[in-house]
Amino acid sequence: MSEHKRTRLPGTGKSVKRACLSCGMQHQEAAPEIADRAQDPVCIKCDSPMFSLSDGSTLTVDIAHHHETVVKALDKFELVLNQVWQQSHAENMRLIVGGGLIRDAVLAELFFKKSRGTVLDYSEENRGAVLIRIR
Repeated sequence: MSEHKRTRLPGTGKSVKRACLSCGMQHQEAAPEIADRAQDPVCIKCDSPMFSLSDGSTLTVDIAHHHETVVKALDKFELVLNQVWQQSHAENMRLIVGGGLIRDAVLAELFFKKSRGTVLDYSEENRGAVLIRIR
């Protein structure tokens, strides 16, 4: 009988319970950060990626309307981006950024993240909201 050995990926958070979207098998996996998306673990039953498959949903998060500074808003953006990657199957994240300096900083950060392959795509829905495709 072979023994399945779990290893933690670099930069991973705590272990999370996650169901495979293809076959439904439950796994207890170390949740990789979105920057480590190339090291996405696979289902041991059907070999589907555990974190890259989506259910087509969109989550909405507001990072600009609770008196955040630009620095706090960018920190919140990083935190929320990793949480959505690790804890949901959402394909998109709608980020409410307002129309000022936070919006400009987030768009610059998204340009960088898209060029690195961290996010797949992004588009401005309107002046105060950005739709980010993560899966």
